[in-house]
Amino acid sequence: MPRRKEISKILNLMEKTQNIRNFGLIGHIDHGKTTLSDSLLSEAGFLSPDLAGEARALDYLEEEQARGITMKSANISLYYEKSLEGHEPFLINLVDTP
Repeated sequence: MPRRKEISKILNLMEKTQNIRNFGLIGHIDHGKTTLSDSLLSEAGFLSPDLAGEARALDYLEEEQARGITMKSANISLYYEKSLEGHEPFLINLVDTP
C-alpha cells in the first residue's frame, strides 16, 4: 500500500498552481464513478486495496450509503508523485459527482 503523504507536502503543492490538476468524474448513474473514486483513494493510501470499489468513501451522507447512489458531489485532494527523475509531484483535486 502506498505511504500516506505528509500534510506539509500537500500544503507546499497548493502554492504551485502549475502542479495542480482539477478533475471531476462525470457519467451516467451506475457507470463506476464512485468505484473509480474509491480506487484512486486506495492508490493514494486513503483506503485499503481490499475496500476499493466497495467503500463508497466519498458518499458521506447516510442516505447515500443506504441507497447505494451518489446524491451530492464530494471532493478530496490527492498527492500524486511519479517515481521518475525530473518529475515533480502533483496535487489532484478530485470531484465525485452524482
